[in-house]
Amino acid sequence: MKELDKRAAKIFFRENNKNRREGGKIDLHSLHVDEALQFAEDQLQTARSRGDEVVRFIVGKGLHSYAGEAKIRPALEKNFTQWGLIHSLDPYNAGVLVVQLDQQ
Repeated sequence: MKELDKRAAKIFFRENNKNRREGGKIDLHSLHVDEALQFAEDQLQTARSRGDEVVRFIVGKGLHSYAGEAKIRPALEKNFTQWGLIHSLDPYNAGVLVVQLDQQ
């Protein structure tokens, strides 16, 4: 079951991001929290290696989650804080989390 979940997560991530330009927003919709955390970590490493200063993660507002509460955003914020990364919600879209990499 875990292997099937892993495959499904890769498919969702690939489909959600197939038209993304390099350095564009990274869509984490349709992923479980642990999957979103892993993809976010991988994408941060890739962005750093390219020399990106900012990464934008589309995390949604939680409107379609059980009880209408965001799950991915709080988990990512917790990890980013632990990693010492400056992050904030996009002032124009509360479903996008912006991470600053140039502070490292």
